[in-house]
Amino acid sequence: MYAGIQFSVLGPVRLHRQGVEAGAGQPRQCAVLASLLLRAGRPVSLSKLVEDVWGDEAPPSAVGSVRTYVYRLRQALGSQCDSSVRLVDGGYLLHIQPDALDLNRFKETAAKAREARSTGDLAAAAGLLSEGLEMWKGVALAGVPGPFAGQQRSVLGELRLACAEEQLACEVERGRYAEAAAELSALLVEHPLRERVCGLLMTALYGAGRQSEALTIYHTTSHLLRQRLGVNPSPELQQVHERILSGRFQLPRSADRPKIAPQTPPPPNAPAQLPAALPSLVGREREQEQVERLVADAEASSSVAICTVGGLAGVGKTAFATTVAHRLADRFPDGQLFADLQGAGPEAAPRDPADVLEGFLQSFGVHPKDIPETTRARGLMFRGLLANRRVLVVLDNAWSTDQLKHLLPGGTGSMALVTSRMQLHALVAEFQALPLTLMPLSQTDARSLLARRLGAARTAAEPEAVDRIIRLAGQLPLALANVAARAAYRPQLRLTSLADEYEAPERGTLDAFASDEDQALDVRASITRSYRLLDTETAALFRDLSACPDPMFAASQVADLAGRPESRVRQILSRLIRAHLISEVGPGRYSWNRLVAAYAAEQAGQGLLDQGKPACR
Repeated sequence: MYAGIQFSVLGPVRLHRQGVEAGAGQPRQCAVLASLLLRAGRPVSLSKLVEDVWGDEAPPSAVGSVRTYVYRLRQALGSQCDSSVRLVDGGYLLHIQPDALDLNRFKETAAKAREARSTGDLAAAAGLLSEGLEMWKGVALAGVPGPFAGQQRSVLGELRLACAEEQLACEVERGRYAEAAAELSALLVEHPLRERVCGLLMTALYGAGRQSEALTIYHTTSHLLRQRLGVNPSPELQQVHERILSGRFQLPRSADRPKIAPQTPPPPNAPAQLPAALPSLVGREREQEQVERLVADAEASSSVAICTVGGLAGVGKTAFATTVAHRLADRFPDGQLFADLQGAGPEAAPRDPADVLEGFLQSFGVHPKDIPETTRARGLMFRGLLANRRVLVVLDNAWSTDQLKHLLPGGTGSMALVTSRMQLHALVAEFQALPLTLMPLSQTDARSLLARRLGAARTAAEPEAVDRIIRLAGQLPLALANVAARAAYRPQLRLTSLADEYEAPERGTLDAFASDEDQALDVRASITRSYRLLDTETAALFRDLSACPDPMFAASQVADLAGRPESRVRQILSRLIRAHLISEVGPGRYSWNRLVAAYAAEQAGQGLLDQGKPACR
């Protein structure tokens, strides 16, 4: 009678009804649901639920809160499941079908894998274990508060790790040494004191003909065990080490193991994939210093440096990242990788991380036939390859943190430099990335840019015209570069005349910065790519903002203009901030670039200076 109801605890707690997420409620409500789910079929007393959620710090209102949470859970389950949470002997009982909980499905899959392995079918066992690992959507009970959830997170985390170890043990026994070594390297980075992982990795490396690396891994783990725990390696791990040293190590045998184990080729010359460096980058000194300080701090703490670069369309994110990457290249002698993730391309969909990883792995000499099929396995192999290397990875035009998570380097000493049109909050929260937001150039830097492009003498001769051009270009590097290119082809034209051309009403604000030759140089096309990322509601409010001729406006004024509650307007404006189309300059106060304002007016089907429309003042 519970067909269509599904619960998830292998990640955030979720509830799905007929394939649609019903919403498990706020964190403490999820804690109540988790307590009932993990004791499904057994009644849980009211006092126990309070203890599970609050521990020894339960407020006087805790009992009433638990009753409220149970009521809301019954509502979320739907009418066909009103009796699914029943009051039994002063407590609550949640009865579910076994396959309605992802944890039960995971355990059943693991049991089938053990049965397959016991019969010698290692390929089937490895496949089933991999299938089980795919059920995990992150840390178990992620974000769920309370002592019970904390305890279960630890138990379930151990269950997941044991499954990963077993899956990789099957791969080693099958003779898939190169692939297993890459995944085991990444796993050992996450769990450096895990002796079974160390032993499996040593075996895989030895099987792949990398004896010296296997011995290095042993010495590193031994040192950590003594330093952190004050113990020596286990007899089993010492035995693996001794057998490798003696050259008499007997590799695991399996009927389905290839006769010749795949060998990981020696690393080729370090890849150098960065785009051509710009002759110079005007301004951005403070931001460059921040990135260099991040790299230095990461080196000192033996961690991975991650930096995300955001900002308005046309502000120069890619140019900045490329310039900084070239400045830092010597700090990453094992290679520099570059990928355009097409997060806001004019037509192409964002790139599949699996395809990007395939190119990265081949750059380090991995043969195509040795590259795993799944994104997760490719990501593990990539991080394993980079575990003992210093590599700079530039990921341009990212779409989301989900697109990035398998592309980030592992180990220590490497760096990821990411550009995106959207604020990547999850990358900052989960991976402690340094967020940088590039603003339009200052007046001084904008003058310097034009002077470098057109010559100092030419710009110094007409300072007022230069200031007009900078104002018309909104101080955006892309728009200024467009102007400079046109002026460079017309050396006899006075800059005053050029400014007059850009100001002419018949040209239109954005028409003056269009490019028929290259969409990458077209300011309108660049802003369009950001506009297309907006949902329908946000795009509508963005168009409504065109009624504000002033570059600064208040949330209350926008609410009056749009005829919507101010609280809702603030939420929508926050989306425009995340898309870097507007900026917050104070509580409830916002501003935007004049070229973005002109674009909004175009989308609204009216001119920016139309005197007949209401003004947002």
